[in-house]
Amino acid sequence: MIRALSLATAAAAALLAGPVLAQNATPAPTAPVAATAVPTEAEISAAGDAFGADMEAMQGELQAARTAAGTDTARANADADAIQAAHQVKADAFAAMFKAFADANPGMIPAEAVTTIMTQIKTAPATLRAGVMSAPAGTPAT
Repeated sequence: MIRALSLATAAAAALLAGPVLAQNATPAPTAPVAATAVPTEAEISAAGDAFGADMEAMQGELQAARTAAGTDTARANADADAIQAAHQVKADAFAAMFKAFADANPGMIPAEAVTTIMTQIKTAPATLRAGVMSAPAGTPAT
């Protein structure tokens, strides 16, 4: 129980150490959709590690885009929009996976912690973007 909480908290904290774009609606499925399997603690841990690595990659992409844009703020923002959108999909997927785990294991992680972690995961791309884009030029965001 404590391991799951600390894994999730560590993943969320790692995200914060360093506008969701609208997406087209998906058409309704023509056949019933199978229920999603509940992730195991090991799967959540692996997904948290992968998500942390994805956020590190996003930071590098943002820094490279900012450097390449130079003084062209419009270009930097357009590039950052595209980068954030690509990584937001992964954040949303990890948040859904974490929520499925938490819902399947009531009492393992306090409800308040689940809400906080979900918010941190979903807002990680925007938070990371804001940090990178607002850092002085040539300074890595932390």
